[in-house]
Amino acid sequence: MQVVDVVGGIAALLAVILLCLLIARQRFMLRSAGGIAVAVLRGARWQYGVARYVGDDLQWFRVLGLGTRPTRSLRRGDLRVVNSHTATAQDQAALPPTALIVECVDSVGPITLGLAESAYTGFVSWLESSAPRSSRE
Repeated sequence: MQVVDVVGGIAALLAVILLCLLIARQRFMLRSAGGIAVAVLRGARWQYGVARYVGDDLQWFRVLGLGTRPTRSLRRGDLRVVNSHTATAQDQAALPPTALIVECVDSVGPITLGLAESAYTGFVSWLESSAPRSSRE
């Protein structure tokens, strides 16, 4: 009986350590320069993550993961906003009621983002601040 208690205790301790690492990673990424909370619609489910502006890229990292590479990287020159609107009743079940839904397309394909209003303002400013394209392209 004692061996089972020890194994259960170790498993619980490892779960707590893993949870602490996930939270620490998210807090670090949100506090780093250019970090914002962004949800991405994958199929019918919203996945939460942190996005960072790194030069001409918006790098998105899933919250549930310890990886250091972005899950998706959106290149500013390839990204276009197709539509934006407030969260619907269905979206509000998973997102804050003030969230804005931003439908975009890039060279990989369509992507739908859930952003806070202030994050949306920064996102649009970042998109608009790209260098003008040459008329020869």
